Amino acid sequence: MKKPKKRLMIILMSAVMLFSSSAYAAVTIPQGLQQEAANIQLDADSAILIDAATGDILYEKNKDKKEYPASITKLMTVLLAFENCKMDEKLTFSHDAVFSIERGSSHIGIDVGEELTVEQALYAIMLQSANEVSNGVAEHIDGSLDAFAKHMTERAKELGAVNTNFVNANGLHNENHYTTAYDMSLIAKELLKYPEFKTILSTTY
Repeated sequence: MKKPKKRLMIILMSAVMLFSSSAYAAVTIPQGLQQEAANIQLDADSAILIDAATGDILYEKNKDKKEYPASITKLMTVLLAFENCKMDEKLTFSHDAVFSIERGSSHIGIDVGEELTVEQALYAIMLQSANEVSNGVAEHIDGSLDAFAKHMTERAKELGAVNTNFVNANGLHNENHYTTAYDMSLIAKELLKYPEFKTILSTTY
């Protein structure tokens, strides 16, 4: 995979733009603006911008090309947390959750046996890209990392994200862990239904 961080930035920028436009009704894009969008040159292999209310595609480049999603995987982890948990539920971190992540990857230094509320966990995931916290949420919801990964893929397909296959909750690289820009936009669109997600998305620290 080439330039994963650049692709990540493009899709996350799209998610923020979705958030920014979600309070407005669907609008007709002026012809001139459509032409400008068609002429955009991006280094990213794939990208997309959709209307959060309607799902209309405003801009796309290789929207159905399979890519390794890296940390934007966590958007699905967060979505399943909103759908299956209360924010004040407590999750306890297992040895597997803490130590199965790659050395040097993003984390917040959670210890085995430590507890966080689901709300605290979501802030750690969204603001610090905490891989071990993503694992903790996965185990809390489905009992194991593998079961949660299957849950992620099944839920993605329910949303229309049919070109997606998740094998972990945090996006650490695996050849069988992939998605597309379009599929991730569908997941982001569903997430924007949750006011709590918008609050976390707009939080700096």
